[in-house]
Amino acid sequence: MVKQESIFSFYYLRTISCLGIVLLHFLSGSIGLYKSVITKNELLISQISLNLLLWCVPCFVMITGALLLDKNKELSIEKVLKKYVLRILEALLFCCVIFIIYDTVVHKEPIGLYMIIEMISDFFLGNSWSHLWYLYLLIGIYLLLPIYKIITNNASDKLIKYLLCIYFLFLSLIPMLEVFGIHIAFYIMVSSIYPFYLFFGYALHHEIISIKRYQSLLMFVLSSLCIILLTIFNQENSYYNFEPLLNNYSSIFVVIQSIGIFSLVDSIKWKKSTWVKKVDALTFGVYLVHMIFIRSFLKYMSINPFLNIPVINITMLVILIFILSLLVVMVLKKVPIINKFI
Repeated sequence: MVKQESIFSFYYLRTISCLGIVLLHFLSGSIGLYKSVITKNELLISQISLNLLLWCVPCFVMITGALLLDKNKELSIEKVLKKYVLRILEALLFCCVIFIIYDTVVHKEPIGLYMIIEMISDFFLGNSWSHLWYLYLLIGIYLLLPIYKIITNNASDKLIKYLLCIYFLFLSLIPMLEVFGIHIAFYIMVSSIYPFYLFFGYALHHEIISIKRYQSLLMFVLSSLCIILLTIFNQENSYYNFEPLLNNYSSIFVVIQSIGIFSLVDSIKWKKSTWVKKVDALTFGVYLVHMIFIRSFLKYMSINPFLNIPVINITMLVILIFILSLLVVMVLKKVPIINKFI
């Protein structure tokens, strides 16, 4: 039986994940711009913090699976195309336009026909700002949802578990062995870990798979400790490159960490909160616009968050960026047409 009260767990998890993504992108931008002028320890701590935040995107995908693969959810091809795919395409086009205007203004370039050509190129070739990769991922997931729904609507619990085992084995565990020079010849015709997250979110939320709360916590803590140790070892060691096990959503440690935090949050009976529900409704828009503030502060205002007390600087700036993004999205939700997809 579906836990109806758990919908509030998704409100909380999406809000926390969104804040985590803002922090992740802020740290990534800070490292990229100021890597050469910070200490080795500051770089290491920043990289550890960044690697520990990779669970945010998988949790978004698992929530999508839990909600949209529900057997009681009606999902025709027409509904998928008109409601879900079209919304993401509109958001993607909006971002490509806004970001090309932003780049043109800050670089003081002349406005001309080339902007339209570049915007079209960015839209189709994915050359716009890097965080928009998630929108292309969503489009791919939504296009396949009618097929995925056939699986969840008709497959037994045993078959769902079998599918998850195959995905985990071939898309996370076997690729990990290549880090150590072990190349397994067997493979399946799926190249992305995201269908695993989609189906796992469904299976866990609908109790096909059961993970106790202490097990979830243990999974999250142990995988996080492994990520910390591997990050330290990766910086000190030149023989093995452990980057594929760190900055990678298919990393076995990121998979276990993501499952741990998703199942832990979903198992808690959260207090019903109006403000969390309202913030949750803004998280998609925050994801779209937050990079404008990160890029403005770090690159064009030349703010180095590593000066003086980095922890306080980073915390305050991330909170400020999150709040500014929320305010912008609240305004955009009042604008006709834009409010349909933001």
